[in-house]
Amino acid sequence: MTNKYEPKLKTASKEDSYKIYVFELNGEKKDLEYYIYDFDWETNEKEGISPLSIMEDWISILNKGKLPEETYLVLANGGKIPVTDIDAFISVKKKTSDLVRTNVTIAAPLFEWAKLKAKNESTSFSDLVSRGLQMLKESKKEVSVWFKEQRAYFMDKLGDYGSLEVAHYLPNNYSLFEIDVLRGALKKAELRRTGWPIGVYLTNTDKGPKPQEDGIKAEYGESMHLLLDYWYAKTTSEFYFSRNLPSDSGNGNAEPKTVLYFDTLVWRIAESIEHCIEYYRSLGIDSSESVNIKISIHGISGRTLSAWNPGRAFTLSKYTAGANKSTWQVELKLSELDVNKDEFIYDAAKKLLVMFDFFVPNKQVVQEILDNEYRKSRI
Repeated sequence: MTNKYEPKLKTASKEDSYKIYVFELNGEKKDLEYYIYDFDWETNEKEGISPLSIMEDWISILNKGKLPEETYLVLANGGKIPVTDIDAFISVKKKTSDLVRTNVTIAAPLFEWAKLKAKNESTSFSDLVSRGLQMLKESKKEVSVWFKEQRAYFMDKLGDYGSLEVAHYLPNNYSLFEIDVLRGALKKAELRRTGWPIGVYLTNTDKGPKPQEDGIKAEYGESMHLLLDYWYAKTTSEFYFSRNLPSDSGNGNAEPKTVLYFDTLVWRIAESIEHCIEYYRSLGIDSSESVNIKISIHGISGRTLSAWNPGRAFTLSKYTAGANKSTWQVELKLSELDVNKDEFIYDAAKKLLVMFDFFVPNKQVVQEILDNEYRKSRI
């Protein structure tokens, strides 16, 4: 196909890890300028692909010989994305080095998302990508709202008892997981270190997990050593879990609503992180994928620290919580969370327990709990 427009390279400049090419294009009424933002410039130069040939293909192939409506063409991860608003793709609020890493990372997921949507909607690929970029801005808000809805539901049923809450998701993943895939991953992620593991999946009772339109959820009510246990796994990767604190349901000798067991909390932090890792691994998520995980304890105001092991409890009773909630949260690669999980377990314990009169747990004690108790437990 012959172009009726003759592009001419006006300027070329390099911005950190990408290049910008500005072209003049002789239109029917006036001269026009178009911009190519090339994140793949090193590969393109090695393969002898010139900016002019890319510009010509933009007109002849991508736009079928017509004048492009979009002003910008972004090249990233081997793909070509025409956009009308370059600021939506490269946020001017961030440093250039951060921009490049962020947008190269999200380019591939955006391609996959747009391809899936394009099968069901009669709209252009570039429009879908633009919408995807906007969705990135809103996705964290939507996830946060969903987590808050699950918390409100659980808290309404639990009442004013204390609870442990775990919430995690994949911020850069656009996959939809089938119910059967979720079901298999949830079963594999169970860690049989305690009598009632996080995300427990009972199959021999009519009170077990139930399929939902957007995932699977389970709710286990009052028993001898449990007030309420609740979890929800969504097809879009979000996982929410909440359970009453052990000291509130007859585990140990404490009166309900009076203490927080320090050593039991270390167990639950470790189990939360390990469950998260195993769950996403069982879903087939690549270890380079980012995960956002948040662990919180609620209903702790006025409680004192104690321990399931009486030998540890003696020195802890002087520490009292001055706030009703404490939270630890991190976003990082799944592989990093796995390789350095003990460091993150300790970091989470420090952050969650600081509300108890600035209490800082001894790192060696935490490690001993992990190595000599938690990891040696099998049920």
